[in-house]
Amino acid sequence: MALAYGHSVDTDPHQHALWQVCLPSAASVLNGQPLKYGTVIKPDEIHQLCMPSGWVMLAEPESLLGEAISQLPTRLPFAEPDARLNILLEQLGEFPELVHAMQNNPYLCQDDRLARLLARLDQCFGVDCLKPDAWRAKEVAEWLAMSESRFLHLVKAELGIAWRPYLLWRRLICAIQTIRRGKTATEAAYLAGFSDSSHLSRTIKATFGMTGKQLLNSFRDSG
Repeated sequence: MALAYGHSVDTDPHQHALWQVCLPSAASVLNGQPLKYGTVIKPDEIHQLCMPSGWVMLAEPESLLGEAISQLPTRLPFAEPDARLNILLEQLGEFPELVHAMQNNPYLCQDDRLARLLARLDQCFGVDCLKPDAWRAKEVAEWLAMSESRFLHLVKAELGIAWRPYLLWRRLICAIQTIRRGKTATEAAYLAGFSDSSHLSRTIKATFGMTGKQLLNSFRDSG
């Protein structure tokens, strides 16, 4: 999950495998059309957003939050022009399942082996990223004592997203967090397993429709 309050969000057309919620604090533009309310963007849907200020939420398809987002109505309220999370949670009180998922967002996977893998991946957050050499499908499958084909099928079925784009998403979040902790883009790229800072920059642009600098500047007020 990623949740951030941003300013001057202006993206190029892009797409990703995640559920996205946009809660503007002012009149915005989505795909060239006026956006006068909050909205949900489905996974893999190409979109372009121009938002003066507001919240953006991203969630993996088969997480509790992803499930809650999938059940939201087409139109959502505008957000208060306030970057405090408690204010947002109060405003979303009419959607209790969403609020609960935002505060407690486990995966809905049924397989214990996959749950162990996700717990291991979660160790990457808040600390130095784990080198991705250990996350190749073949090695992970061996660690989980299953065939590579079975592992890839299981991930897609349980998480709603293929292993490679899911792993890329996790590495990308690690890299962005590393930069926000004061590391350079080159250092972040190395820690998260990108070939170089240019590779990281291209991935950020493809995923978010913004350059790394634009992304960090737009969401600099978020914790």
